Amino acid sequence: MCNGVSRGWFLAAAGAAALPLIAVPVSAAEMPALPDGLSAGNARAAQIARGSSFIQKQYAGAMHLARSIANSRIKADVLNILADPVPTYARKYPTAATRAALRDALARQGFVKPGDPVSGIFPPGTERAEVVQPFWSAAGSAYDSHHSYPGGLLVHELFNASMAEHFAKTYDAIYFGGGPTVDRDIVIAAAFYHDIMKTAVFQFNDDGTLLPELTIAGTGGHHCLSGAEAIVRGHDARFVTVLLSAHAAPSLGDEAKVAQWCRASATIAGVDPVEYGLVDRNGALAALPAIECFVNFLSDHDYVLSVAAVQRVSPLIEALATPPGDPEKRWWRHRVLSTASAIALYEAATRGEAVFEDAVRRAAAFANGTTI
Repeated sequence: MCNGVSRGWFLAAAGAAALPLIAVPVSAAEMPALPDGLSAGNARAAQIARGSSFIQKQYAGAMHLARSIANSRIKADVLNILADPVPTYARKYPTAATRAALRDALARQGFVKPGDPVSGIFPPGTERAEVVQPFWSAAGSAYDSHHSYPGGLLVHELFNASMAEHFAKTYDAIYFGGGPTVDRDIVIAAAFYHDIMKTAVFQFNDDGTLLPELTIAGTGGHHCLSGAEAIVRGHDARFVTVLLSAHAAPSLGDEAKVAQWCRASATIAGVDPVEYGLVDRNGALAALPAIECFVNFLSDHDYVLSVAAVQRVSPLIEALATPPGDPEKRWWRHRVLSTASAIALYEAATRGEAVFEDAVRRAAAFANGTTI
């Protein structure tokens, strides 16, 4: 790639032709207003996401799919947590002492290390039990991983929920005579729910980096925090087990992983995992895993391509757009990726350097009208 192209050159292309890789603005996708009290980094990310027609379109799609859930109880809770992802599990631990005690309880069970920071369980903002950043502007993962741009979590979860719906239909069509047997409501809800605490975990720092994530029970902390949130919000053991099967199917030797995440989530939620029906007295899963567990696992495989896409295009975008050491390079990258997505730019890169550079130029020009 040509590293000598300046940001100014890209921005000068404001009159470029319409992007073939970017969705046309959708008037029905009216984004919510920015919440009050956001940190500077989270507010800047939210402004980027809110001004992106690509993110607007995905938001409309996510709301449409969430509203299609037939079970009124599940639909209401999914819509509520997408609108206001308050980490309510934190309310059970109102003081520094109770939070440290939870960390120590997790450490005794081997879920975290004794010296791990309490902030990995209670990220900034959770001490007031308020929304940390909107669902629709959060990143989907760490900076060098999938969907790590404003709005990336929304894109990731919409993709997963859409795939869950298709997997459910396919299982019904092939194995159950057309069904419905696989619970469509649960697989869509679980796909939206299982990453929801990334809103707290992956907050944006002022320089465009993201907060580090604590490992809990051998996986990214957001996973067990989301499971705990589902428990605190009253979801039953079946739903929680489906949700926690996203990172490993409860089969082929991985049953113990899912059971471990159930136990860790229950500890964070302050409930007994045996009494709740998650595991038996030997620590194994309490019930034969439902087919919905496997659907949720299969639907969470967007990362197979999206991680590779971010790792390929992210450094190239930064090199193209900024001189070395420019403190704004990360925000420049966020604007480009929120406008075009890493996967679309990865596809452009497969067609050659010139096509990729043109796609980035068009994305930069398209994003230039965003007020940051």
